[in-house]
Amino acid sequence: MSTFDPDEEFPFVEPVDESFIALTRSAVEIDSVAAQELLGNITRDLPGGGEDRQGQHEMVGRVAEAMSTRRHLVVEAGTGVGKSLAYLVPSALAGTRVVIATATKNLQDQLAGKDAPLVAAHQPGVSVAVLKGRANYLCKHKAFSVSGGAQISFDDDVDVPATVTAQLRKILDWSTTSLTGDRDELGFEPDARAWRQLSVSPQECLSRSKCPQGNVCFAERAKEIAAASDIVIVNAHLYGAHLASGQMILPAHDIVIFDEAHEILDTFATVLGTSLNATRFRGVATMSRSLLGEEESEIIDEVHDAANDLASALTAQFEAEETTGLGLEVTAALAAAAQKVTALMEKVRTHLTSNAEDENRRLQTQGPLTHLANDLIRLNKVGKDELIWLTRNDKEITIELSLVDVGPRLRDELWGNTTGILTSATIPANLVTDLGLTDISDSIEVASPFDYANHALLYVPDNFPERTDPNAEAAIIEELVRLITASGGRCLSLFTNRSVMKRVAEAVEPRISTPVLVQDTLSRARLIERFRDEETSSLFAVTSYWQGIDVPGDSLRLVTIDRLPFQPPNDPLGIARRDRAGSSAFSKVDIPRAGMLLAQGVGRLIRSTTDKGVVAVLDTRLATANYRHPLIRRLPPMARTRDFDEVEAFLQSL
Repeated sequence: MSTFDPDEEFPFVEPVDESFIALTRSAVEIDSVAAQELLGNITRDLPGGGEDRQGQHEMVGRVAEAMSTRRHLVVEAGTGVGKSLAYLVPSALAGTRVVIATATKNLQDQLAGKDAPLVAAHQPGVSVAVLKGRANYLCKHKAFSVSGGAQISFDDDVDVPATVTAQLRKILDWSTTSLTGDRDELGFEPDARAWRQLSVSPQECLSRSKCPQGNVCFAERAKEIAAASDIVIVNAHLYGAHLASGQMILPAHDIVIFDEAHEILDTFATVLGTSLNATRFRGVATMSRSLLGEEESEIIDEVHDAANDLASALTAQFEAEETTGLGLEVTAALAAAAQKVTALMEKVRTHLTSNAEDENRRLQTQGPLTHLANDLIRLNKVGKDELIWLTRNDKEITIELSLVDVGPRLRDELWGNTTGILTSATIPANLVTDLGLTDISDSIEVASPFDYANHALLYVPDNFPERTDPNAEAAIIEELVRLITASGGRCLSLFTNRSVMKRVAEAVEPRISTPVLVQDTLSRARLIERFRDEETSSLFAVTSYWQGIDVPGDSLRLVTIDRLPFQPPNDPLGIARRDRAGSSAFSKVDIPRAGMLLAQGVGRLIRSTTDKGVVAVLDTRLATANYRHPLIRRLPPMARTRDFDEVEAFLQSL
């Protein structure tokens, strides 16, 4: 499950203009003939004349009908249907604002940079905007302070490394020419510590009316553009934060489209909860020290000490493998920390300031303190459909509060007010029920137009160690060297674990003659661009690269998957869902999720009618386990083999 920190995205909500207040649901009447004509005009103007896809026409018609009748629609659209255009075309004709929420930035970038502008160019008067969480934009107020020589510090009081200082200068130079301040437009992936010095969480934001740079704020400008646009593209995390805020973040809209809809169950389960760790306490203490100075060092030191006590208690509970709920020691540490935070809040609230800059610093300190205090209260009021559990990130233990069942809340707060169109190449069988859409939605399947039977080969190695075997990783390295050599590079190698990915990439790279790209070494956009442009390169990746990657043509002929993407058996949220499912938990919870993710990874291979290639799943369970059949049924109808010689011959024939 991809994690989301509401402390980064959850907004400070100031009074909003009318465009951010819920609309009275307006009538939508989309002319089906006009929709089909618009789709035809767009596809004819695509390079090479485009492709006339019957499934795409069918989806356009059903989406237009759903928007017009205000009936929720769930569409499983096989790879190659062209689902992006199939929902963008009706959106352009809807006559009301449509929000499109994606699970990955890859798809968000594709929609914003390619598909949506293409539709808008064929439908005069339609405007498109992208809106991201505030922390994604450079803060001009912070940039002004840092460039003016203001002292910078880290939450853990560690000295600023020279590499971070160099990045700060580079980002500041970029900010003087950037029109958007969008982090994704940097030509490199910034160190998180450097970006944190030049961005703000919503709780730190002074608000437009109080900030000296409010009139030229990048984030506020993005909000203005979104409020004036017909189609607004966001990610699912921000949409979840919109729901959590009482629908106060995004401009008012009658229709929402969730692409990669299979992801929103886990996304909303996390976003509609909260998270808390010791770093947040240390962070507010550091900010308070900068504001209050040594005169209030005693209470600030006490908050620091409380953070350390909490970290120790959380570590002890986690290492005892008690990852669900809060033990007595953690509960006591939280209570003590809450008392110290309350006392510090009062000191900050009543602190006298002598000028506007000092008052701004006070407000920037007060926001995160208030949010932390509210989260401490929230942890004491866990609902029956909520779960508290512990997770480890970068050696730190974090308390997560997640919803086990999001359906009732979505049914109460979303589906009654907003028409939902949900689409993905893979829709899990239980998604409609889990999202609270039973009896209020229609579902359709639109088959892929691609000739998988003749163009794709599914390979599971024979005489290969099981994934739990100590020799499995070495075998994967050997197999990847053979496969990538046979395909002349052109490989997307997908992993379920980041550490394994890095070790395998490091071992494979010196043994092949073609370039190797590795996730996190460059920005996501730059990595995909290089993979697409350097035809013989191979890209090693995890997480979001399993979906939303569209690389047709000769740059991708081989997709490898290191293991079946089952949820870890000790994942607390997974355990809670299995407990609810009872004796059939494996078939109702684990198999649908793994099958969906596997199909997403496999779907990276064939992206056009002329693409051909091999999918290699280096996990023998797909060929031998008694539960393999429901997994295989989720995949396209590819030819299958366990013979490497057959794979090698197929790849070399390309």
